[in-house]
Amino acid sequence: MDKLNQSLDLFTEGLRSDPEIRLDIRKELQSHLEEKIAEETAQGHSNEESLELALKTFGSPVEVADGLAAANRRRMNFRARMRLLAGALLIPAVIICAFISLDMASSVSMLDLTSSVSNFGNPFPNTSSKTLSFNLFRHYTPEQELILHGDRNKRTHLEQQKAIWERFPDNKIYAANYIISLIGLDNNKDCDFIAEIERVGKSDPDNALYNYLAAGILLKDACNEVGLPREDKKAKPQYRFEIKDRALMDKAMHEYLAGVNKKYCNSYTADLLKQRLQIMGEANSLTSQLEQMVLGAGTLLPQLSNYRNIGRYMPEYANILIKEGKKQEAQQYLNTWKQFFQHVNSDGDWLIGVLVTAAIASIDAEKLPPLYNKLGMAETAKTVTHETELLSIPVREWKEKKRDKNTMPYSRGGILPGMLLPALGREFTGEELAPERYAEYVLCQKITQSMIDLILIAGIMCAVSVALYWRFRSGSRLLLLTPPPLTVLKILGFGVVLPCVVYFVLSQIELLSGYDYGIVANGARFVAQMALLLLLIPAIVLMLTGRYVTARCRELGVETPPPSGKIQKISVITGLAVLAFAAFAPLSMATPQKLSPTAIILLIAGIILAVLIILRVGQWEAVLFSVKKYSTYYGATARTVMLTFALAVLVLTCVFRPILDWREAEFIREDKIMFGSAESFTKVEGDVTRELKNGIDQAMTKIREK
Repeated sequence: MDKLNQSLDLFTEGLRSDPEIRLDIRKELQSHLEEKIAEETAQGHSNEESLELALKTFGSPVEVADGLAAANRRRMNFRARMRLLAGALLIPAVIICAFISLDMASSVSMLDLTSSVSNFGNPFPNTSSKTLSFNLFRHYTPEQELILHGDRNKRTHLEQQKAIWERFPDNKIYAANYIISLIGLDNNKDCDFIAEIERVGKSDPDNALYNYLAAGILLKDACNEVGLPREDKKAKPQYRFEIKDRALMDKAMHEYLAGVNKKYCNSYTADLLKQRLQIMGEANSLTSQLEQMVLGAGTLLPQLSNYRNIGRYMPEYANILIKEGKKQEAQQYLNTWKQFFQHVNSDGDWLIGVLVTAAIASIDAEKLPPLYNKLGMAETAKTVTHETELLSIPVREWKEKKRDKNTMPYSRGGILPGMLLPALGREFTGEELAPERYAEYVLCQKITQSMIDLILIAGIMCAVSVALYWRFRSGSRLLLLTPPPLTVLKILGFGVVLPCVVYFVLSQIELLSGYDYGIVANGARFVAQMALLLLLIPAIVLMLTGRYVTARCRELGVETPPPSGKIQKISVITGLAVLAFAAFAPLSMATPQKLSPTAIILLIAGIILAVLIILRVGQWEAVLFSVKKYSTYYGATARTVMLTFALAVLVLTCVFRPILDWREAEFIREDKIMFGSAESFTKVEGDVTRELKNGIDQAMTKIREK
């Protein structure tokens, strides 16, 4: 039989450039030769004679080889071109898909958002925090990049923001942004803040902001308030006013007086945010919306601290003047409270700004009437008491309503509403919260899709390692099996499309998917769903590819390993069934603080299944690199898996990713609570801020009309 094998090798020598066709033709020739040998042997010839006679019927080995090469040249050329085309397209396509799948901006933005939320309203937030994002298609002009982030070539945040004003020196918004950045990072002891404020303030001479900022800095060095001990910790804190430098305090109050006599007070923080959000464009994904929210949450507001300090110290300064017998001067300062209050309220574009305005009204209500009484102006004292009470009503009623109402059904809301909405004093229904809730689910689905891509890409890399191993160990060219189009469609259809479509259909049935609840309350079930997809898609693609390779290798006469045992198959199927039950069983939802025991048990079952599959992969690895007689089969399997896994990555990234992007954009547009605000941190917070601010404005109008 050695001569038979040698002859078959000679006959198919012209087909060596395509090992699969060579094996296919060789198998067919071998079958014909064995039939002819059997016929000659039946006529009484020996095995050697029968082989010689059978070979003579085929003719000269050279003629046979040339004839087979000519007959299959078109087929070989077509397959060679297809392999070349597939390699030229698949490799860069998979690399691009890998970059897209590495987009982890959602998790980075979520972490950055959480940090920013905890710092929102802090005059000195952590400005080193950056929003990291990967987007192949987003591009800003150099000017837009400068306005968004400042000059990133500069070392510090302050220098980066100053560069914007230096580029546009006549722009009042960028001038104020630079000064606010300077005040917000006032740990620079070498900087003459007052001189810098005066220099920049010349560009906006009618703006009281610069006077108030200067007054606030001077007051910080001139005096302070020392907390007094309290017997009842629930009682309102009491302070003792102390003067450290009277000259500085006089200078601060003169700055304050100059400010209240100016036309307006505007820090332009909301205007700058609007500009930056317009540059970023409409948010069409939760990630981009989070980036915009992080941008809003990271806005520096140190001026609010200055406003509050001025509101506390001005009555104390008037009291000092009264004690010194300077009653007319004291009255002059006391009579400025309305103008100062109006300035602060006009600059209250954020909820925390409105709360600072309300705090100043409370300070005035407590401290101003007694001072007017000291001046013998009892009627004015009563009027001030009434007016400050009127100005305090909008915020006080809002706080009382917030305490009395459960503002949202926590189990029906997503992560962001649970973090941000309870403090706003609004009631929300499950239907109102649905778009944001669904957007969070889609974001997690996109992350899962990226993880599946990465698993498949990792599988491609493992397949490359296996192929190279057997290529060098066997010393022969590896067999590359090219599945026919129908087989490829079957693998992709059953391995990728069907699981995704079934999941999508089941996710629309809220009783099964649990999507009528937030992702926190529905966490165990959702994790099980995503784990099911993570396991099923690569496993089915690998299983169907392995079946095709095994069947084809047997057709070609390539030795294949024995099939896995029934116990292993039953354990995997059972585990998948348990995980599927965990993913779509209509269980009752738990609160965000506590998962149901049933959900935890089912989730543990899914984790056990994952461990079983990992162990099974470990067994495959042990076999893949040990039994040499199956080298052709392992090499063919590895090279074919590379092809099917690459195609699966393309289907997931080019078909299902755009569908998820479209759904996410639709949910973002439908949301009426969280998203779509170019004026505040969230849309509903902007609504609350405008209502409170308008309420205070209406109270001011009533006061003027009297």
